[in-house]
Amino acid sequence: MGKADFSPIADTTRRAEIVALLRRAILTGQLEPGQKLNELRISEQMRVSRAPLREAMRELVQEGILTSIPYAGTFVIDVTAKDIDDAYSFNKVMDEFAIEQTWPLRDQRFFDELDRRHETVKQATRALDTTRQIETALQLHGLIYEWADNSVLLETWQRLTSRLQMYFALHQHARNEPVPAEDVHETYVQLLKGKDMLAAQRHAREHIGLDFEELIAYARSLEQRTSKGGRADRASPARSGPGGS
Repeated sequence: MGKADFSPIADTTRRAEIVALLRRAILTGQLEPGQKLNELRISEQMRVSRAPLREAMRELVQEGILTSIPYAGTFVIDVTAKDIDDAYSFNKVMDEFAIEQTWPLRDQRFFDELDRRHETVKQATRALDTTRQIETALQLHGLIYEWADNSVLLETWQRLTSRLQMYFALHQHARNEPVPAEDVHETYVQLLKGKDMLAAQRHAREHIGLDFEELIAYARSLEQRTSKGGRADRASPARSGPGGS
């Protein structure tokens, strides 16, 4: 079972900081898939009241990385191999379409922003900052969605990113390393700057599928642990009282 220790927060009204700390705990594995959040313990460790903590938790429920079960509490979402397969398969189709939509709209501003975001990913990678590396990598991949001039596509990507954050984090756990190689996005960036759209789309699909089978195997191992009752903080409505503490 993962055990998360939280540092105090000076300003108890700063919900964004609470959200960031909870997200970091999830992405670094301190809070594991399926684990129940102990509101009382977290609020005491952060030195915040339970009201802003609950607001932050509701925000993460809306993002899709926490789930609230009536009369049981709030939990980190469970992750199954099918969840990951569904998201990655959809991501491949979305990337291909986003590249197609973005391609004729690229200009120097696009290339400059692509380079800037790529550099932030490399900085986070060199710092071995798992959470920051995942966030900046998603920002890098998100540029084609922002540039595509398609509001539905962008909204769909934004809804998917929270799930992808968690899956990317699991991917790092599966590899048993805090961050991927620093040069993992080099080809992706160069192709987005190039003249061969089909090559860029093909590489995007391959990039999403990198070590995919390893990730699926890891997700299945988590499912097996769950089926054997291997996580003590996992609760069902029948066994857990109200309040989630």
